[in-house]
Amino acid sequence: MTKPSWYQLSPEAQRNQYQLATVSPTGAGFLDQVSALASHGCKLFVSSTQGQLAELVLNPDTLTFTPGAELNESLVYQSLSPFLLGGQLHLLAYTRDEGILDFFRVTATDFQHLYRYQRTYGDTTTGFTTVHAFGYRDQCLFMGYNADTGASRIYGIRVPPQAPLSISQLWQSDWAKGWQDFCFFQFGGENFFFKHNPTYKAVNIDHYMDDPAQGSHPVCTGLPLPQETSAAATLALQEGPGFAGYRADNGQLTINRFHSDCRGWQQQAQVQAERGYSHLLTIPCGEGTSLLALYG
Repeated sequence: MTKPSWYQLSPEAQRNQYQLATVSPTGAGFLDQVSALASHGCKLFVSSTQGQLAELVLNPDTLTFTPGAELNESLVYQSLSPFLLGGQLHLLAYTRDEGILDFFRVTATDFQHLYRYQRTYGDTTTGFTTVHAFGYRDQCLFMGYNADTGASRIYGIRVPPQAPLSISQLWQSDWAKGWQDFCFFQFGGENFFFKHNPTYKAVNIDHYMDDPAQGSHPVCTGLPLPQETSAAATLALQEGPGFAGYRADNGQLTINRFHSDCRGWQQQAQVQAERGYSHLLTIPCGEGTSLLALYG
């Protein structure tokens, strides 16, 4: 296994230029046994291959990870997605084979399990390769997409009067198979996402409609991403949202800023990394700076 590589992204004095510097964070050994990762600000959520769910807090000044809340859930999650509900931090954790969606409230000391949603018949919740929770206006939602079947779904998350949470499906559609490298971002409070399909040589930026029951629609198609791109992750840059893209075949790592019309992007930085990684993680550190990890 290739040793993980860490980079710190920081803006240069000149606009639209960034520097990627190699760094060695302290307390980063969790990457050796990780099944899923997600970040929310400087908080990092980790599901381990042993079934432990853990929170780590990054100190951006010292690049040190400090352990936070932990839970021995005995489930190995493949997707983690933090979200805010009622002004409180929550975590959606998903297991692909069983189709289990666990919802936790995250406090300073622990993970409080609120609700489990699972459908094993009819329109099942198994097999999602991408799961992402997001908010829009006064609604809290999450999406699921199955790259093997093309099934795409949007669900609503509510807090009913006498229960912790309630989940209902709001939209369903069948997309093409094989979409990957989803990067979710916002412009003006609107939700967009970038996705890549090597099978059909397609690269799109889509927009979630104001009414979740209407799903999403493409804003721009046929974008110039190298088809060899194997991993991508959303970034918060000084001038707006962007993404990092990585190619396992040649080790090229690029930083890109989305245009405000969502019809493309502009490269901000590039570095030659090692080849062969399968995953890319970004952790925002404020004021256009981020920590990036290549691993797996």
